[in-house]
Amino acid sequence: MSNNVLIKNKKGYKKTKLGWIPEDWEVAKLFELFNFTAGGDVNKTIFSRNKTKTHCYPIYSNSIEKKGLYGYSSKYTIDQEAITITGRGDIGRVFFHEPFFTPIGRLVTAIAKKNIDTKALSFFITQIKFRNESTGVPQLTVPQVQKYSIAYPTSKNEQEKIAEILSVWDDGIEAFEKLIEQKEIFHKALMKNLLIGKIRLSGYNSKWTHSKFNSIFERITRKNEELNSNILTISAQNGLISQKDFYNKRIASVDTSKYILLNNGEFAYNKSYSNGYPLGAIKRLDLYEKGVVSSLYICFKLNNSDNCSDFWKYYFEAGMLNCKIKMIAQEGARNHGLLNMATEDFFNMLLYHPKDSKEQQKIAEILNKSDKEIQLLNSKLEKLKEQKKGLMQKLLTGQIRVKV
Repeated sequence: MSNNVLIKNKKGYKKTKLGWIPEDWEVAKLFELFNFTAGGDVNKTIFSRNKTKTHCYPIYSNSIEKKGLYGYSSKYTIDQEAITITGRGDIGRVFFHEPFFTPIGRLVTAIAKKNIDTKALSFFITQIKFRNESTGVPQLTVPQVQKYSIAYPTSKNEQEKIAEILSVWDDGIEAFEKLIEQKEIFHKALMKNLLIGKIRLSGYNSKWTHSKFNSIFERITRKNEELNSNILTISAQNGLISQKDFYNKRIASVDTSKYILLNNGEFAYNKSYSNGYPLGAIKRLDLYEKGVVSSLYICFKLNNSDNCSDFWKYYFEAGMLNCKIKMIAQEGARNHGLLNMATEDFFNMLLYHPKDSKEQQKIAEILNKSDKEIQLLNSKLEKLKEQKKGLMQKLLTGQIRVKV
């Protein structure tokens, strides 16, 4: 916790090794406030995912997101409020737990040994910047964790009030996240039903047709003769994105003259599977005017203006080609997930689609509207998180005092 210039030398505040804090707050090392233990190992044969079993409690592992819910166990349970800190990999994530849970793996568990509000102190611990002291895989151990210090209010009423305020924000953010999750589920269902013709739009009754891929798209093989330096990679969330933005470094070879040059609105297919894309991902170049991709990608563009590009963007995103790709592709034993397929077979696949470009356009408009709604909600969610972060900084340093 750094010094706060707004409360420096201010009446009612004192200077400590953690900065300026209210005079009635204290600084303490974590081992003075908590008893610590490391997460234990639970054999998978002794727990069940059946939530209805009597005396079965949640298992938490630092390898799982969303508080690490892993399964349910009746052994090695903690029957009081506690704090866990991830000790392996993404170290230093802090979670508060209600009574009866089972910490496993490399979690560091803290149980209060003083008359303090455990939930409130979990917020204060989130302000600690835990440092990796291992030369190998990032990890924290109990001896490393317990030597850190926090500044906190000695009044339990003040602790509880701070926890109450921040918990309301957490509940609001969680509710917003659930709303976005439901919107995304609806969007995926709507997308699939519109793109297979299960849901037809009013005023469009003509039969859909089958067309060969190469009757709608033409392959792009243009080399990077202009030596464009915008090296692209496919991101599940962001589509075709600059390697520098995705990896924070360049991983392409020095000579990119044999890479394929793409223009805005053109498509690329990465033939290797990734999370959410078991048979590879097809993305359209939307973020830049130009960019280059590896020659391992299959690149293509619409061969005429009778088709709606946005329609096909959603068509590929919905995985409408997965079954057909699965029929023509094999995974090479030494290719680490790279699918083997003849380019000719790819361009001979049949696409089922509305022939009327106006129907394609209308479907795309509906999906674009749904997509933008989700983007707007995600933007609002990020603003909520930033507002909570700012509030935490002020509450947890005593810059703002709560009324108790």
